[in-house]
Amino acid sequence: IPLSHASDDAEESANGSVSLNSSDLELVQDNSLQTVGIRFRGVNIPRGARITNAYVQFTCDETMNLNPCDLVFNGQAADDSATFATSPRNISSRGRTAATVNWAPPTWTRVGNAGPDQRTPDLSQVVQEIVSRDGWVQGNALAIIITGTGARVAQAYGGVRRQHAALSRPRGRDLQS
Repeated sequence: IPLSHASDDAEESANGSVSLNSSDLELVQDNSLQTVGIRFRGVNIPRGARITNAYVQFTCDETMNLNPCDLVFNGQAADDSATFATSPRNISSRGRTAATVNWAPPTWTRVGNAGPDQRTPDLSQVVQEIVSRDGWVQGNALAIIITGTGARVAQAYGGVRRQHAALSRPRGRDLQS
């Protein structure tokens, strides 16, 4: 499930200002530690479907790596995530799922790579918590919020066409292949 609008990925600096127009996403160190949000529209998962595998695929935009890099992934605890906006603290103020996935990605060594090194671990528990909400409806949007330390630099929606983050088509019982 690819991003579809410039407001589907965003970076929030430590002072709370939000940028929607970057060509890349610093995961998560830029001039300060930041909070990154990515939002996927039209998620075709019925409420309560059992999710067994889901991940986000990034594409390397720069080989600037700041180690150690330890990223934390939560979902936005919302039935239908709103698009990101430039209002202060628009990402960090959103409620988060209890489910959390940690990722210490390997060093990214080649611009344009979008392989196993740029793929998150399984995020099914995060996606599961969102699609199990009473108000979730097939076709809603879900957002992933990323915090942590260190840096990897991924393509953003405003960067190279079709190389921005994408949510894998989640797999699981009750989902059509």
